[in-house]
Amino acid sequence: MINTDPATIVRNKVADNTAEKERILEIANSTEARHERVKLAAAYRILARLGLDDGLAGHISLRVPGAPDYFWVNPFGKLFSEVTADTLVLVNHAGEIIDGWPMINQAGFCIHSAIHQARPDVTCACHTHPPAGSAYSALGMLLEPLDQTGCSFFEDHAIYTDYTGIVLDEQQTEDITAALGTKRALILANHGLLTTGASVEQALLDMIDMERTCAVNLRAMATGRPLKVVPPEVARQSRSVLTQPMRYPFQWEAVVRQLDRHETDYNPWRAK
Repeated sequence: MINTDPATIVRNKVADNTAEKERILEIANSTEARHERVKLAAAYRILARLGLDDGLAGHISLRVPGAPDYFWVNPFGKLFSEVTADTLVLVNHAGEIIDGWPMINQAGFCIHSAIHQARPDVTCACHTHPPAGSAYSALGMLLEPLDQTGCSFFEDHAIYTDYTGIVLDEQQTEDITAALGTKRALILANHGLLTTGASVEQALLDMIDMERTCAVNLRAMATGRPLKVVPPEVARQSRSVLTQPMRYPFQWEAVVRQLDRHETDYNPWRAK
């Protein structure tokens, strides 16, 4: 039976103080880990500036380097535009808070914990309810490769066709992870979009590209004219180029430069 108790939207169980907790905290505060936390905070700010957030809903999770059974996620009660690297919440797969803000979104934990457990290859997962993506999700269909950017998702995204309400029960995530399978992106019908990747850079840039692809598909369909779809062999060639590992950090640097022209407070450790 689906959980309908709104009180369960918040998760606030704190892990007991143990030697393991101390070990994880040390790892999570290493130079490498702080660098990753800053990237994660920047990703939240970038989505907010692009209007791809949705109030307090949505989340991006990131595994802790050196401790893959733990991940950071956004604090419950803060907008994407308010997230900073030092307020990100560190949790384990049991949903216990190790460090950071005292509350997380139950839906965020359920979805992201399930994905990280089902997909060891996924370092970062991004889920939000962007305007075009949410509208396209109501069609219950896969994206067509109508332009170069859209080819990036050809044969590499799936659709979860059953909307069962806000995810408050961990059982609701089983079908979501099954629908995602080995793909890197997922359309959640009547809900939004999900992208996964080996890095913050990939998950974030794929979310931006997927939202754009939804918008292009909707606009083309709205003309009522027959659609000229990119041939499969051409779409596959474009996807292989657009998903090269070197592409993501290269484009990420440009996107962060743009962010830094407007705001830098997401990084509390920035040199003054």
